[in-house]
Amino acid sequence: MQKQSILFVYVNYSSFVKADFEILSTFANVTKYQFKPGKGIFNTGIEVLKELIFLIFNGFKFDSVFVWFGDYHSMLPVLFAKLFRKKSFVVIGGYDVSTLSEYKYGSFSNPIRAFFTRNTFKFVNICFPVADALRKKLLVINPKAKAETIATSVDTVKFNFSKYERSKSIITVSGTDNHQRLMVKGLDRFRELATYLTEFEFIIIGATDGIKSCFEPLPTNLTLLPPQQFDQLTQYYECASFYAQLSRSEGLPNALCEAMLCGCTPVGTNVGDIQITIGNTGLTIDDWKPEVLVDFIRLNHNNIQLRNQARERIQMLYDPDIRIERFRQLMS
Repeated sequence: MQKQSILFVYVNYSSFVKADFEILSTFANVTKYQFKPGKGIFNTGIEVLKELIFLIFNGFKFDSVFVWFGDYHSMLPVLFAKLFRKKSFVVIGGYDVSTLSEYKYGSFSNPIRAFFTRNTFKFVNICFPVADALRKKLLVINPKAKAETIATSVDTVKFNFSKYERSKSIITVSGTDNHQRLMVKGLDRFRELATYLTEFEFIIIGATDGIKSCFEPLPTNLTLLPPQQFDQLTQYYECASFYAQLSRSEGLPNALCEAMLCGCTPVGTNVGDIQITIGNTGLTIDDWKPEVLVDFIRLNHNNIQLRNQARERIQMLYDPDIRIERFRQLMS
């Protein structure tokens, strides 16, 4: 039987996007197309025009289109699929159904972006939210949308640990190059928590040089590091006692899952699927009350049972085989 052909549209080739490309490649011939948005509406418009030209000459060649995130880049592939009676699928990752107006965050933060995203959800065959909290947000935007929640998967072999006794360190990982993302990911809260727990070392991985001034005055126990290669990142996971996900808006945070697989005890805010991910292996809070986290962290430093439970929970919830099988069923 001939494999189906899929056009795979994305913006950033992050680890979870790469994972889906590899999953689809197990049962289809997959062609990548990267949309490279620039700053400002003019540069983004140029990219939309490039995408349109590509689709005019190539769109008809594919059996279906698969797009990561709803945004400027998603509407045209979905419309072309509908025009040529092909199937279309869009993965919803978080910002595409979110609005934090005070930080101008989310695909619905401005009317032009909202137009592209809303029409994506109107014409797509199936949306794949990575978290059930995102499915609920989608249905508020478009009650008629067909949505199947399929959590992203994490490689349980690559992310592992053998070290149980750990230093007093707390990490968080977020590629951050602007104040908007800093606030959305709750890195200001992470900084504040560091002032409460001066006996712990706090590490932010992913902070670029341009954003470092936003953390001033920098607490003496807080270290800002640039994005790390895989080997270095896993070393930080395996040495840290806790991982903190203090976001104001979130879908399914992959870095949290990776850290839990590496034995970090998780703490976080109750947004998106953070609560579902952490379960009873750590602590989530509904309101920002750092003193609650302080008590938990001091009490559970080097709690070996929680380290094992954290890894086991991710293995149970986010098995790659589940995502592979669901894609096969829904995209055939």
